[in-house]
Amino acid sequence: MTTSLQVKSATQNKENHMKTKEISIKKTLSKERCIDFFLRYGFFIYSEEEKSLIMKKAGREFTTSGEKLPKKLSVLFQDGETVFKLQYDMFILFDTGDLKKELDAISTRLNSNLDKLM
Repeated sequence: MTTSLQVKSATQNKENHMKTKEISIKKTLSKERCIDFFLRYGFFIYSEEEKSLIMKKAGREFTTSGEKLPKKLSVLFQDGETVFKLQYDMFILFDTGDLKKELDAISTRLNSNLDKLM
């Protein structure tokens, strides 16, 4: 089974002046199954609506490597598409690259568990 998984170019995030990383899956995933899935990877529910979900991942505000910064994952459930946006959950001066690494890991996990998330 081939799935269209797109990694879109980063967009400007007004909240923390850093770029948001985004992936899009050309399938409508189950919100409840996505919640269970991301809870296993350290995210917790911040807010939930009918077609959207915001989850956060705790981290340290002060770090030398930048790898453990708090992150926010927004999920939009649309007809025929599910969009995931990952961003830092605090103001930072520069992107350390861990946001892309985390999104790559999310993308790999989503792709390998896609059947379980629909």
